[in-house]
Amino acid sequence: MTERTEGEVRAVLPTDLVIRVNVTLTNDPCALCGEPTDPTGIDLYLLADKPALVCHACGFLHAPALVRLLDLASAANTFVRAEYEMSGVQADEKHS
Repeated sequence: MTERTEGEVRAVLPTDLVIRVNVTLTNDPCALCGEPTDPTGIDLYLLADKPALVCHACGFLHAPALVRLLDLASAANTFVRAEYEMSGVQADEKHS
C-alpha cells in the first residue's frame, strides 16, 4: 500500500468516483485513505487505471451525493428484505 499525501486526497473530484456493483465482497483498503472498507455489493469506486474501493468517509468528503444515494439504496434494500420476510418469501430466492 502506498502512502498518500493530503494534497493527493484533495485532488479527487466528485466525477472521479462512481457507484458500481461489487461482485467480489472483499475488505480491501480504501483507495484514498487506506482504512478498511465495508463493501455491501453496491459500492463507491475511484476510477483510475484500475477501479478501487473507496470508504464511506472519503466518499462523503469527495462526493456526498453519491454516498447519499448508496445510503438510500441500502435503506430500500433493508425495507424490501423486511417486507419479504414478513410475507414469508425468501429475499434471495430466484423465481423462474
